[in-house]
Amino acid sequence: MSIEGFVHLMFIVFMPLFLLMTALFHRVSAAYISKGMESEGVLPPSWDICYGYFFKRWRGPTFMFDGRLVPKYARTVDKVLACIYLFSTLGFGIALILAAYFDVYQ
Repeated sequence: MSIEGFVHLMFIVFMPLFLLMTALFHRVSAAYISKGMESEGVLPPSWDICYGYFFKRWRGPTFMFDGRLVPKYARTVDKVLACIYLFSTLGFGIALILAAYFDVYQ
C-alpha cells in the first residue's frame, strides 16, 4: 500500500468518526456534565471537557471553570465517549498532517 492509499484510508476512517464523535460527545456527555455543574451553581465549562477525564493536571480550578467537578459528574459512558473522541481527533489530525506533508491531493 502506498502512502497515498494509507492517507486516503485514514481519511475514510477518521473523518466520519471525528464528525460523529464531535456531535455525540457534546450532545450526550457535555450536556449531562453541564447540567450537573449548573445544579451546584457553577458555570458550565467553556472549553472541551474531555481532557479533564484523562489528564489530572487539567482537573484543577482554572480561570475558565472549576475542573474538579468534571470527574465528579462523569459517568462510564462519558469516559468511553471521551476516549473515542480523543482517539478520532488524534487520528484525523495525523491524517491531515500526512496529507499536507506528502502533498497527496495535488
